[in-house]
Amino acid sequence: KFIRHIYLRTGKDCAGNQNIMLCLVTEKKPVKIDEFAESVCEKFSQISGVILNYNTKDTNVILGDNFEVIRGRDYINDCLCGLNFRISPQSFYQVNHDAAESAYRIIAEKINLLPGERLLDLYCGIGTIGLIASDKAKEVISVELNPDAVKDAIVNAKRNGIKNVRFYRNDASVFMRQMANE
Repeated sequence: KFIRHIYLRTGKDCAGNQNIMLCLVTEKKPVKIDEFAESVCEKFSQISGVILNYNTKDTNVILGDNFEVIRGRDYINDCLCGLNFRISPQSFYQVNHDAAESAYRIIAEKINLLPGERLLDLYCGIGTIGLIASDKAKEVISVELNPDAVKDAIVNAKRNGIKNVRFYRNDASVFMRQMANE
């Protein structure tokens, strides 16, 4: 069996351009995958990337550690609360866009920090909540263990011109204990 899973990530950037990432989870590289990728991209112009993920482990974990871009790019863009976010295949992102946008707007509105206070965004993923709420804080400290998500978060802060956020690649509970000790 070649294909273990197929998943799509969809997004619409702030300019309104729809983009889709097609990720195939396989044990090894399928024959004629290049022709398949070219064909599917020709038929569906919204597909911005076809990616293989290799997972040879016999577990219920969907994704393996290694990705190969067959065609296009290894990320999609999505507009959330007026900010453009880059999302790579292994980074966490809320599945229900509209519910996430509604929840994040409420969170940002309800944050009531005093002048000069910091905001902690633990388990920050690609930085969505911290970046959306960054105008409420002097500084946002965002912590995430997934290295791909941290890379995306740094790119997302830069592309949205947000400079008061620092990202740390660490386990949030370990990071919090280290902060408390300091």
